[in-house]
Amino acid sequence: MNKTIIIGANGELGYSIASAAQARNDQVAGYDLTPAINETINWAAFGCIDLSSNESVIKAIQQANDIMGDIDVVINAAGIINNNSLLKTTDEDFSRVIDINLTGAFRLTKAVAEIMIKQQKGSILHLSSLHGLRGCIDRSAYAASKGGLGAFIQAVAAELGQHGINVNAIAPGPAGSGMGNASRRGKNFFASIPMQREAYLSEVAAAAMYLSSPEAKYITGHILPLDGGASSSYFQTH
Repeated sequence: MNKTIIIGANGELGYSIASAAQARNDQVAGYDLTPAINETINWAAFGCIDLSSNESVIKAIQQANDIMGDIDVVINAAGIINNNSLLKTTDEDFSRVIDINLTGAFRLTKAVAEIMIKQQKGSILHLSSLHGLRGCIDRSAYAASKGGLGAFIQAVAAELGQHGINVNAIAPGPAGSGMGNASRRGKNFFASIPMQREAYLSEVAAAAMYLSSPEAKYITGHILPLDGGASSSYFQTH
């Protein structure tokens, strides 16, 4: 039985991943900025985490470790977006997105790695984005944060592999009704996706389950596009 922490557990992706983890008999702890317990999950622990605060991150991870005894898997599905053109994006806007999506991932990975190195095992998985692989109009801050996340994951994977820890990311295209929802981008958006649809939440969760499974322990430093082929073809945003 894996002991799994889901960050961003209140969001659509986080909840879907938590449900899949429970279905494979994981012991699941969930954390979010505004925690609201969904009773369809039998949570081992549930609480607040603010990725902009190192103190909050350390407290949440330590709480989960104290309750569950070990941490086998951490999946980070938290993040924010800023839908503004370059000229309308302020320094504060840009910094806030970077702080949550990139520096927050650093804070989380560092706190988790300290525990997993002692265990000499573990899997860390971050939710990145198609926009970290390909640019997107009006999302320069978000794209920068996710592009940086990919480079960070590869560097950390190289460092932590000797401790039996694998570090990967999933880079979904639009999925569900959240940040990347394609329905808000107009019908032409699907023309840029060879499979002509957005990802199902269950597909993202299935990928997360595989990359955090024992069968995927030799996969590390990998960023898995889950975008219906959009990253392998010309990407037209409008």
